[in-house]
Amino acid sequence: MKRRMLFLLAHPDDETFGPGGTIAKYSAEGADVYLATATKGQAGMVGDPPVTDREHLGEVRAAELLCAAGVLGIRKVVFLGFMDGQLLQTPREKIVEKSVEQIRWLRPHVLVGFGPEGVSRHPDHMVMSRVALEAFEAAADPSRFPHQLENGIAPWAPLKLYQFEIAREVLDLWNVPLAGVPREKITTVVDTSAYVEKKVEAFQCHRTQSKDSQRILSREGYREFARLETYVLAKSRLSGTSLPESDLFGGIPEEEA
Repeated sequence: MKRRMLFLLAHPDDETFGPGGTIAKYSAEGADVYLATATKGQAGMVGDPPVTDREHLGEVRAAELLCAAGVLGIRKVVFLGFMDGQLLQTPREKIVEKSVEQIRWLRPHVLVGFGPEGVSRHPDHMVMSRVALEAFEAAADPSRFPHQLENGIAPWAPLKLYQFEIAREVLDLWNVPLAGVPREKITTVVDTSAYVEKKVEAFQCHRTQSKDSQRILSREGYREFARLETYVLAKSRLSGTSLPESDLFGGIPEEEA
C-alpha cells in the first residue's frame, strides 16, 4: 500500500513551523508526502540581518522551502502562484481551482490544512483553511472545474481532511497570542518524538525567518512539545472512525491505497 498525503498551506515555513514532525515521520515511513503552498512568502521578513532584498524575497523563500522539503522528505512541492498577504482579496474560486487541480493530480488519501483560525490568525492561513474544506469536496465532483478532467485526470475523493491545531492550554502556558483549540477538541495526536531534531534541522533552512525560528525554539519546553503534533479531523469519507486516534491514515483500508 502506497499511502499519499497532501499538505495545503499558505507560505514557505508553514510546513516546518507547524506539522514538520508529521511530515518527516510519514515520509520516513514510506508515504508519498506532497506540499502545495499558495504563495512564495513575498511579504514576509527578509532576515535579521537581511538575507536578501524585498524584490528577490519570494525567490529566496521558495528556495528555503525546497531546502526544508529536502530535510523533511517531501516528495514534491507545488507553488500555486498567489501573492503573500493577498489571499483574502483573491477570488476564492481561483485558489480552490488550483488546489483541486493538485488533489486530482496527486490523488492523496489524506489532505492536511489549517484550522479555522490558522493557529497564527494570519488571514492567509484562515483563507487556506476554508480552501481546503471546499477543495476536499470539489475535487470529487466532476461538475467542478470540468476542464481539468482530461489527459487521464479524473475526480478524486480524499478520504480524510485534517486541520493542524495546537491545544489552547499549551499556548496559555507560553503566554503567546496564537489561536489554539480546547484540548478536548483535538481528535488526533501523532507521535513525532523520533523526528524533533529533523524538524529543528528544517528550521535552519528558513534563514529569512530566523527571528521567528529563534523565538519558537527558545520557548521553554519546545522540544518536549514537539514530540507530539495535534490535529482535528474535520472531514472523513470513512464510516466508523474511532476517535481519538494516533495515525492520520488510521482506518483507511489497504485496498483504498
